[in-house]
Amino acid sequence: MIERILESLGASFRRHWAVWLLALTWFFLLFPGLDLWVSGLFYEPGGGWVHGRGWFAEFVRKGLPTVMIGALLFVIFLWGAGLIYRQKFLGIDGRVTGFLVSSLVIGPGLIVNSLLKENWGRGRPNDMAVFGGEFPYAPPGMIVDQCVSNCSFTSGHGALGFWAVAFAFLVPKRHRAEAVALALVFGLMVSFVRIVQGGHFLSDTIWSAVIVLTVTWALHRLILGKR
Repeated sequence: MIERILESLGASFRRHWAVWLLALTWFFLLFPGLDLWVSGLFYEPGGGWVHGRGWFAEFVRKGLPTVMIGALLFVIFLWGAGLIYRQKFLGIDGRVTGFLVSSLVIGPGLIVNSLLKENWGRGRPNDMAVFGGEFPYAPPGMIVDQCVSNCSFTSGHGALGFWAVAFAFLVPKRHRAEAVALALVFGLMVSFVRIVQGGHFLSDTIWSAVIVLTVTWALHRLILGKR
């Protein structure tokens, strides 16, 4: 069921990607208060982002990149071992490895971190005047000069969280829907933590989800077909 829904959404996005992204941008332009309202739920005047200071939130912020990249390196290790011993380990072959590497490099890597985060200049919630910072709110998609590097738009952690769907796509079809659902919950959890910490707006995480899920779905179809 979930897989059919994703397939339908993916086909629609592929045909009308510009319309979808434009609609997403205009939604937050028309309702800028949504970003600020959601972030404001977790901000305490005089105390800051007190709900995002626990050990788990810090683990997500600092440890998630290591965990996700470590998982990919383990897959590459299994592929290399398979080449040496002339067998597949956990079903890992060159195409599976190529899919995982390319989906990480293109989605979270090139598009999110290199293109958007390094060039859009959007300040993070904790940089906004309403939350004790110095800048006015800037809608998503608008290039500003509130930040020089590693900026808020879009969410790098959110992108890595939703990239877990790439691993879910490799689960046998009889259990793939459940795996995809768990991966989506994981991406939502990571995004929620970053919002609670004042590190990203809701719109940052939504954009990352759209970008990474679309890239991952397209590369899965291109490289692995209906596998």
